[in-house]
Amino acid sequence: MTMTECNTEMQSFPQQVIVGILVPAGQMGQVGQVGQVGPACQMGQMSGQMGMGQVAPQVATFPYQAMAAPAIYAKPEYVYMPQMAQLAPMPADGSSSFPVTPRSPQRQASPEETDTATTAEERLERPRLSTSAARRMRRKRAAERAAQAALEHRGEKVAPLSAGRVKSDSINSILENMDFLRSQLTSGITDEVQKALVTIQGHVWQLAQHALGCRLVQLALETGCHEAALLTRELHGHVQEAAVSPHANYVIQKVVSTLTWAASSFVARELVNSCARLARHRYACRIFCRLQEFCGNRDLTLQLIDELLVEAEDLCRHNFGHHVVQSVLEHGHEKHRKVVANILKADLLSFAKHRNASYLVEKALSYCAVEDQRALLSQLGRTDVIVDLARSQFGCYVAKSLLQDERVNGQEALNRIQALAHDFARTRHGQRLLVEIGLLQE
Repeated sequence: MTMTECNTEMQSFPQQVIVGILVPAGQMGQVGQVGQVGPACQMGQMSGQMGMGQVAPQVATFPYQAMAAPAIYAKPEYVYMPQMAQLAPMPADGSSSFPVTPRSPQRQASPEETDTATTAEERLERPRLSTSAARRMRRKRAAERAAQAALEHRGEKVAPLSAGRVKSDSINSILENMDFLRSQLTSGITDEVQKALVTIQGHVWQLAQHALGCRLVQLALETGCHEAALLTRELHGHVQEAAVSPHANYVIQKVVSTLTWAASSFVARELVNSCARLARHRYACRIFCRLQEFCGNRDLTLQLIDELLVEAEDLCRHNFGHHVVQSVLEHGHEKHRKVVANILKADLLSFAKHRNASYLVEKALSYCAVEDQRALLSQLGRTDVIVDLARSQFGCYVAKSLLQDERVNGQEALNRIQALAHDFARTRHGQRLLVEIGLLQE
């Protein structure tokens, strides 16, 4: 049989899978005697034993019946067929004699899905946080996102701030050896201190943003070495970001309070034109307080306070801004105290009853110029005003200061309050005032 006739014969069985062994032409006469050629599996006989297009790998051979002509394939009397994987159907054009088993695609879980699954398992095992702990965690993550967004806006990439998972291997090594580095910095041995400073060098900004790393940087700055001052160069350009960071703000405060003006002046320089905004921030307001305490007479610091006091009236009432104004009264220049005193005198009774501004009224009575103190006392020292302040939740603190001030004749006001003691005792702040001025036993 020629190859063309063979192909024609094979195409006449579209529902069969044929396995044949081609016999060399010189041995065709022996086929009838030996009868050992590859079996073919007819679909009709094996439909109960295997699916369409399945082939057995091992088949017993059987002698063939007498054949009229040489054959390429023959049908066995019995074939044992084990279960096999399904094969692809043979192409209609007969281009391939052996069908190929297709691979069923196996979907691989993506890293994101794996991480999600792991995270879900960890959540099941993780103990439930208390309300306060969860609140602190939310605040911490919000601070991290804010700092991350600020740095991405500048085209930089930074690791999470307070989670402790810093990407750099060097940073991880520093954090792992925190205790050893701390012992080196506090040893007082010059060589040991120098080794620790060299280890920190190049990672100051990343460490400053870390909950533990910021403490190490502060300790390095406290050594007072020239090399420690050089570390601050890595903070240049990051002052505003550090000022609003829950960790790096402590590093900036340490720079101002520990190093010389030559090494720390960059802090004030980078705050210019952002004072009013940063003075209202929970963390950044501390930087202005440290500048007032340690660098209050420097021209750059005076420039910052000039910029701040443009919005002094609002800052006096602000939850965080009033701390900066209080620092101006305690440590600032006389001209700046004068500005604050004039603002307070413009609406003194309202400021004296305010939650935040009442502290400033008390400080102004102690730190402002003598003439400004007299002007304040002329308004606040009257008996009716003192009694009115004593009824207020926050004004009662100012009333107590006035009653204890030797410059105020407070006996009449004290008698009036004693006569109204029953009314004052109805409120918690009234009871506290009566106890503090000695009109009520605890």
